[in-house]
Amino acid sequence: MSIYFYWMIGEIILMILFFSFIIFRLWRKAKTQKGKIELPESVNGKIFHYTKRILRLLGFGFAIFLAITLFIAIERSALSVFLETAPAPSKVSIPSDLGFDIEEVTFESEDGITLAGWFTPSQNGATIILLHGYGGNRTGMIWHADKLAKDGYGILMYDERASGESTGGYRSFGWEDHLDVKAAIQFIHARNANENIGAAGCSTGASIVVYSAALYPEIGATWGDGNSAVRAQDLPAPKNPLMAVIIGSNYVIDWMYTVKLGIEAPAPLIEVLPDIAPRPLMLVGGGTRNPILGSEADLFTLRFAEIAGSNAEAWVIEETTHCDGPFHRPEEYSQRMIAFFDEAFNITR
Repeated sequence: MSIYFYWMIGEIILMILFFSFIIFRLWRKAKTQKGKIELPESVNGKIFHYTKRILRLLGFGFAIFLAITLFIAIERSALSVFLETAPAPSKVSIPSDLGFDIEEVTFESEDGITLAGWFTPSQNGATIILLHGYGGNRTGMIWHADKLAKDGYGILMYDERASGESTGGYRSFGWEDHLDVKAAIQFIHARNANENIGAAGCSTGASIVVYSAALYPEIGATWGDGNSAVRAQDLPAPKNPLMAVIIGSNYVIDWMYTVKLGIEAPAPLIEVLPDIAPRPLMLVGGGTRNPILGSEADLFTLRFAEIAGSNAEAWVIEETTHCDGPFHRPEEYSQRMIAFFDEAFNITR
């Protein structure tokens, strides 16, 4: 069973003990005060007495609710940091039905991380770096790689640090992964110094490639599907109390990351997005709405595109939730992605 299961059991036990203690204390207090409280004789006095008791009880209940909410936010943040920074190694095999040729490669980041990946040289002078979602490996981008390779694009897809077959003692939710993108750029240019370079990613991979595009002008065009917050500041203003709690817990998570990993937090994505201009940027987001948070497009895609500037375009796929556009609209998704990179690199067909 996963750590989530045992963590939830622990939460339930703590809640039972907590409420048992509260009920016991209230029972003891009521028993002690029984017969000692004299009720006012007047009707107004009784109304005031019971109103005061009800308000006191409501205030006590609200305080308990706030305490529980704060406790859950902190302990869930701690669990999130613990799980999301742990390495996620996995064995990666070349699928037998892979529709394009690849070369198994490794290259090293400047901080000593060895990245394991697959490389396909281009037929049109442009290679696309592909990055998968958090906790996965390079196989998560095979669909994108297949479409791009069949249209002549080179592919460099690798396991993110401390994931798949790449080395690393911890994952940093993308905070340090731009160093690996820099190494990928150097790897491609070592093969062909004049190669055009694009980047595409899904989920955390999207956040990494978009952030890296702001840092490295060598990335000529960027396709990000399912971007989310890099820092808590990237989240929108809360529209309801629960969303406010979630946003607040993200500030706690940011602090926990810096403490646990001993690294400096990067600038929020919203601060670096304008640095991508004038290079083209496509942001793809799901339009399916959550009753509390709204849709992915509402939270991130549309807002990030507006912040980035006129070089950015947002594509909202209404029936999708997160990175599932290729499943719902495979033909349109493929055509749009190829057309985006073709236009960026002046490739004619």
